[in-house]
Amino acid sequence: MKSAALVVIGSELVDPARRDANGPFAKEGLAALGIPVALLARVEDRVESIGEVLQAALSRCDLVITSGGLGPTGDDVTREAAAALLGVGVHEDPRWLGILEERLTTRGRPLTELGRRQAHVVDGGEALDNGAGLACGCWIRHAGKHLILLPGVPREFQDILNAKVFPRLGSLFPDQPTVRVLRAVAAGLPEVEAEETLRPWYGKPGVDVSILPSLGVLRIGFTLTSPPLEKLEHTESAVRVALSEGLRKHLVSLDGTSLERRVGELLLERGWTLASAESCTGGLLGQKVVSVPGASRYYLGGITAYGNEAKQCLLGVPGGLLERHGAVSEETALAMVRGARARFNASCALSTTGVAGPDGGTSDKPVGTVWIACGTPEGEWTRKISFPLDRESVMEMSAHTALFLLWSKLRAEPSP
Repeated sequence: MKSAALVVIGSELVDPARRDANGPFAKEGLAALGIPVALLARVEDRVESIGEVLQAALSRCDLVITSGGLGPTGDDVTREAAAALLGVGVHEDPRWLGILEERLTTRGRPLTELGRRQAHVVDGGEALDNGAGLACGCWIRHAGKHLILLPGVPREFQDILNAKVFPRLGSLFPDQPTVRVLRAVAAGLPEVEAEETLRPWYGKPGVDVSILPSLGVLRIGFTLTSPPLEKLEHTESAVRVALSEGLRKHLVSLDGTSLERRVGELLLERGWTLASAESCTGGLLGQKVVSVPGASRYYLGGITAYGNEAKQCLLGVPGGLLERHGAVSEETALAMVRGARARFNASCALSTTGVAGPDGGTSDKPVGTVWIACGTPEGEWTRKISFPLDRESVMEMSAHTALFLLWSKLRAEPSP
């Protein structure tokens, strides 16, 4: 079986806390072609370091895909590292240079000497068109192996993979096994609670399970491979049943549909609109809602009322209520929801108010305490979360929890 290596290049990406979007995307696309990823590495922007990693990857795998280091600046040295490893040079691709110059002209920008570096390819390699950016990719065949150099900007990386790489790999490696990839999204439960449903599938021949937790949302992947699986459709059906029964009221989708997109779909099904009132999330909740194309069909707007005066003036939260219960309280969260529904004349509303930290906590309301409220034509609900995490994580968890609370009410059968 052919195998692949993914090499993520960039000194800033060597930080373990820095999330890489390209590796998971490439891994999923390769899995659908029956090509497993045997090696994933991150490496700094140094010719020697990149060369060492590429040499190790090529010695082990049939296909090596890199991400990053193809731009115009001095730290973009992926081409030079690959050329040095292979004992060749780098040249300017005239066809891509013409495309690059034309694109820059339409943007009112000149093609500088530095900019021309984005048309460089390794000798013996083929320039790969970049439909979303300026730096071309490069496909190099060497000693029966394939080395593919791609830009690191996610939209450019994904564009070239989808348009130029994945279609060709299918014909280059025709004897790979048949693969089905199932992507599920769950919300409102920790990873450990999903483990009971997933555990029976670990270690089964032909079944690869992955889980990516993201502060209130779990992205679960099943890669099913035949052979060794004999009945691919039967196994896929069994996995779907297991997830549906095991995750029950937390299973948002079995096709990878995100929580925020599914909320929008359910609002449209009911003909309802949505507004938001945010304090501790500072607009993050609204941003997640409008990240879905077409959100204007159901999302009317949001109010970020951070201080108490803003809560009173913009959302109509009574001053006496704030004095009695405080800004971080169930009562205030409900008042914010009612204010948002009234101000926007919306069917539904969500609110968040809490202590994101790192300061501002008290003994009864420590950092990480957040009240969330949801209102629909069928009722009002609240939820309190307590997660003593960093500020950004508290905000992310709060936004996801609010969306999950609304989703859980929208998915129920409408009242008569």
